[in-house]
Amino acid sequence: MQEIFRIDLNGVNCYLGKQDDNFILFDTGGHIVLDKQFDNRYDALLKQLKEHGCTSENLKLIVLTHGDNDHVANASALRKHFGAKIAMNENDRALVETPDIDMVMNSFKYRGIIFPLVMLVMKKQIRKIMIKTLDDYERFTPDIFLSDGGTLNEYGFDAQILRVPGHTPGSIAILTANGDLISGDTLANNKKPENAPNANDFDLLKSSIDRIKATEAKTVLPGHGNPFDMKYLK
Repeated sequence: MQEIFRIDLNGVNCYLGKQDDNFILFDTGGHIVLDKQFDNRYDALLKQLKEHGCTSENLKLIVLTHGDNDHVANASALRKHFGAKIAMNENDRALVETPDIDMVMNSFKYRGIIFPLVMLVMKKQIRKIMIKTLDDYERFTPDIFLSDGGTLNEYGFDAQILRVPGHTPGSIAILTANGDLISGDTLANNKKPENAPNANDFDLLKSSIDRIKATEAKTVLPGHGNPFDMKYLK
C-alpha cells in the first residue's frame, strides 16, 4: 500500500511518501521571503517526521524537487540526523553546493503585471533577506543524481522521475504509482491551481507543464498551496 502525507510548513510543503515500511521525504522546507519571523522550519519538520514514525532505519531517501532554499534548506541537517541520502537532478547542483546571491535572485523572475511591479519595489529588501538566508544555509553535495525516466523502486517506493525544467534548470516532478504528482514549484495553488508564477525559463516551463498534462497523473501535490485535481490543470 502506498500513501503520501502532506507536511504543511506554513507556506511551503514537504511530502512524506510511505510504501510498506519504507519512507521517502520529498523536499525539506526552509525560509520564505515573506516570513514575519526568520525560521528555517527544521524543528517543525522534524517533529512531524517523528510523529509519522520516521527513523534512521526506515527513512530511505530525501528527494529534492529543485534547488531553491525554501525546499532544500534542511537537507544537510536531515541527512546527518537520519543517515538518509539526498537525491536531486544534477542541473540544480550549483544551487545547493555553491549558491550565491545572484544565483538565488534568478528565482525572482516573474511574468505579468503585479509580480514584476512588486519585485521592482521590494527588490532591495528581498535581496537583503536572501543574503541573510544564505548566511544561515548549510551547503551540501547530493549523494544521488536523478535522471528523467528513473524510478525510486530500489528505495521501496513505486514512482517515476520526470524532468520538468523551467522554474529551475534541474526541476523534477515525481509521479507515483497511484497517480499523485509531486510537482515542486513547477505548479502552485496559492489562490488557485496555476503554473509557477516565477521561472528561470518560461518557455521551458510551458513545455514541462505540457508534458505533465500528457501524463496519467490524477492529483497534483504542489510545493505551495493545497493539492488539487489534475482536471483543473487540463
